Amino acid sequence: MSSISPLSLESFAAQYNITLPKKFPNPFNSEGRRARGKPWTLGKLPVAVPKELGAGFGCFQAPYVPVGFTLDITDNGTLPLTIENACKPGFFCPFLDINNPATYPVQCPPSGNCFYFRSIGFPCWEPQGVFEPMICPSGFYCPDYKTVTVCPPGHYCLTGQTAPTKCEFLSLCSAGTIIQQHYGFTIIVAIIDIILVVIYRVLRQREKQRIMKVEEDQENKKALTTEDIQRNISALTAGFHKGLDGRVSGSINAGKMTAIMGPSGAGKTTFMNVLMGKAARSAGTLKINGTVAELASFKKLIGYVPQDDTMIEELSVRENIRYSARVRLPNSWTNTEVEAHAEAILQALNLSHVADKRIGNVLERGISGGQRKRVNIGMELAAAPLSVFLDEPTSGLDSTAAMDAVNILHSISRLGLTIVAVVHQPRVEIFETFDDVLMIAPGGRTAYFGPVSGAKPYFESLGFYFGQPPIVTEITKKWKTYAKTLTTADGKVSNASIDSMNTLAKHRGASFIRQVGLSHNRYLAQQSRLVGGFVLECLNGLAAGAIMGVASFGGENLSAHLIAPYLGLSTASRAWFIAMYGMLVGIAISLAAAPAGVNVFSGEKAVYLREAEAGHSSTAYFIGKNISSIPRILFSSAHFFALYYLLAQPPIAIGIQFALLFLNFFGIYGMGMFISMFISQQNAPLIAVTIGLISEVLCGFGPSLANATADGYVFILNIGLNRWAAEAQFWEWAKPYDSVFDEYLLSYSFGYQKGNTVKNMIIMFALGLAYRLIAKYYVPA
Repeated sequence: MSSISPLSLESFAAQYNITLPKKFPNPFNSEGRRARGKPWTLGKLPVAVPKELGAGFGCFQAPYVPVGFTLDITDNGTLPLTIENACKPGFFCPFLDINNPATYPVQCPPSGNCFYFRSIGFPCWEPQGVFEPMICPSGFYCPDYKTVTVCPPGHYCLTGQTAPTKCEFLSLCSAGTIIQQHYGFTIIVAIIDIILVVIYRVLRQREKQRIMKVEEDQENKKALTTEDIQRNISALTAGFHKGLDGRVSGSINAGKMTAIMGPSGAGKTTFMNVLMGKAARSAGTLKINGTVAELASFKKLIGYVPQDDTMIEELSVRENIRYSARVRLPNSWTNTEVEAHAEAILQALNLSHVADKRIGNVLERGISGGQRKRVNIGMELAAAPLSVFLDEPTSGLDSTAAMDAVNILHSISRLGLTIVAVVHQPRVEIFETFDDVLMIAPGGRTAYFGPVSGAKPYFESLGFYFGQPPIVTEITKKWKTYAKTLTTADGKVSNASIDSMNTLAKHRGASFIRQVGLSHNRYLAQQSRLVGGFVLECLNGLAAGAIMGVASFGGENLSAHLIAPYLGLSTASRAWFIAMYGMLVGIAISLAAAPAGVNVFSGEKAVYLREAEAGHSSTAYFIGKNISSIPRILFSSAHFFALYYLLAQPPIAIGIQFALLFLNFFGIYGMGMFISMFISQQNAPLIAVTIGLISEVLCGFGPSLANATADGYVFILNIGLNRWAAEAQFWEWAKPYDSVFDEYLLSYSFGYQKGNTVKNMIIMFALGLAYRLIAKYYVPA
């Protein structure tokens, strides 16, 4: 063999009288066309190419001409000539002979169909030549360079795999499965939903039966008096029956019921706010038990009943009163004692027959207006206070309900409590129920302060005709022309010291941990009454997850540039789709979670302020509500995940994928919470969704992290949740392709960093906490 033509295999065959087939057979489809779930048997090598000819022959477009482009399997001589370097793991080179250079890997001209499929991101069905390396096809795995094995049942095999991946529990994985179809999580969520529905129906039925039984028991039962709570209140008020000395002109005495009256704008409510330390006092001195002090220092010993019936409307009468008692009574009281005290309050206020009824609102029928007012009072009496201040306790009530409320207050005052109420134009029967009255003239001047019985002679002595209380209100408007010396009332005076009251105040209220638990349990009970909102939230998450699953088309969605030396055999990269998909998932989560996060606190600002003013720890309240919101976040994210994971079929472990989605929900909830603190309740959901969308869009897809870093505004992306979630999801999705896709080219356009999944999860959790801390900071003090 003196000379060999390098131009063609045909000239070589002619020279040595070798017969070549007229049509070069394709061993990849002539004898062993692959089918999903069936073994793939290859045909034989059509022609044995002599090693003297070198590589380049065997391409199907021109098999006898060396049109194949030789691949650099030694990386310019820096790698040894081995089978592992010639055909890397995850690739299929069945006709490679490391001792024959003519069989070394080459890149062949693609057919028209192959070129098209590569241009849209899909690999060719088969190699374009007998010596062209082929990435191990999906549905099969390649344990070595010359073996293709069908993926076994119970496993799935993505493109370029050297071993099958075990499917998760309750997944559909027959032989030849490309990517698992996981039904397990969806089934678990459905079972939990059914269990919750059954539990809810049972509890709801028991609640109705309990209410009906109480109503039947109370039908022939007359109203009770305050005798049942006298023992509890007396034990805490003994020795502290001294009232309040004020420069307004006199004293407010224990065991007495004092009315504050005056025309509109005279300053009645302002006076009460100054008295209680809610508003600044410009002049004068306030004395408690003969010592200069401020009522704000004893807020745990003082009850304040606002004009509006501020309470949790989803809870029952008993639950509202019992919660106030548990939070504000001394921590030394046992649960039995607290329960007994709360029941005594219910009986004394004639609320036992509606104790298990929900408060209700305009849309959901609950208790009557008079009963709401008594609950409002009962929530303060539950704390066994020394004094109770009420802002227009009879407003909005009919004459009967107003008289009932005042009679109850009068009876309670006889236990030794100081009762102070702002009233506006009361009926004569109500007016005469009070012991003392403070009449304030326009400008905040004291027109009269003394016994109710002394008001008539006093004003008649000034030349006024004294008729009904509305006439008294008119008299106070003209009083400034008759400034006289104030008449004061006599009252019981206690020798109790301020130090003793300070000691008593310190022992009032549940411990911080107990308050956290009580706040947590109350919100859970509240959520159990808002079933419609909870169901809607879960359905919203389910629909959002389903839409994201359908939008992904399912199956294997990632293709990218192959590792060297196979770069020329690559398809068009579809890494952009995975990056964009991370953004779309984040957008869907923000739409599902942001409005729900707003609702955690936005509707309870008034309740929070009332409780904080009474000594409830705002931090304990905030922590308790946040902890109790976690199950709701968990259920919402689980419903999103159930259909998302089933339909999208991401090649990511269930635990990691769910953790990323849950943390995204957790963070968006926190974002909704802090937005609700400084945006009105009507506008907060819209603002939360808008800010959530912006946060989720700025995830590194567009603008990319690389561009944001180069231009100096990457911090804007870093304070958002989805920047971390999208990066982690991107690399977890690409993780199974580590051995076949070029990592640098895979994320070059986005700037995502590999291997940061755990770190990113920690950052997402920290951001969720940070949003909540901001919300806590903005909670009104």
